[in-house]
Amino acid sequence: MARKHGPFATFNPWILGSICLIVVFWILSIVVGFLWYPAVAEGVAAGTNKPVGLLQLICGGLGFVDTQAYRTQPGPSPFISSDLAWTDPTWQQIRNGDVRRGAAISLSCVICHGPQGIGTADYIPNLAGLPREVIYKELTDFRTGKRNYVVMNAVAAGLSDQDMADAAAYYASCPQENLTNNGTAAPDEHINRLFTDGDPIRNVVACAACHGPEGLKAGAPPLIRQPVQYLSNQLNAFCQGTRTNDINRQMRLIATRLTPDEIKRLAEYLGTEGSKTAGR
Repeated sequence: MARKHGPFATFNPWILGSICLIVVFWILSIVVGFLWYPAVAEGVAAGTNKPVGLLQLICGGLGFVDTQAYRTQPGPSPFISSDLAWTDPTWQQIRNGDVRRGAAISLSCVICHGPQGIGTADYIPNLAGLPREVIYKELTDFRTGKRNYVVMNAVAAGLSDQDMADAAAYYASCPQENLTNNGTAAPDEHINRLFTDGDPIRNVVACAACHGPEGLKAGAPPLIRQPVQYLSNQLNAFCQGTRTNDINRQMRLIATRLTPDEIKRLAEYLGTEGSKTAGR
């Protein structure tokens, strides 16, 4: 029988050589990638806190190298939106706030919030009639720096828990007769739907879901009877991430999905311009 010739002939040296080269290549790749490189990088990471690469993680998961050096490295600290804990003693302290003592404490707030909690400028919130827990929570966040506004941070820094509970009790008792309920703009179909139903396509939750169908809901900051400019400023602050004291990021997640025009029209729909003149 004639001997076969060609690339597929039995014991062809070229095929055998190629197979051997591939096997050697894979062996070297495994040794370098899964043993030598992770071992070297692990030593560097242990001395310099260098981030661990993907190969080290793979090798650690397969048990080829000791991952103790980078397992013990600290992870990023969790971001906490508010330091206030809604415990039973906290609720009891808020409910037992002294209105008369709060009236005395509020004397230092008159220049901005007026004698009865009606703001003197369109960028200052109206405190008259706000729920006690809302005022107490915001004062706590100002005191701890979870909400930043230089003036309020300085004021809140000198208040005790009892002071904040008393001030909240006073402002919650102030009348709201001088504040209008209607927004400055006529109801717009899109904005009205955004407020009552949200926008499921963009994953925008309705404002009414948390703040109530009339913009008022116990335990939630009211949206009506607030100055247009103040509402607009806060929505923009949540959108830009300069205000971060919303627990679970609910306001930031919503505000970042709103357009600047929607923020402006929502503020006009809900807000009032009557507080500025009423405060005077």
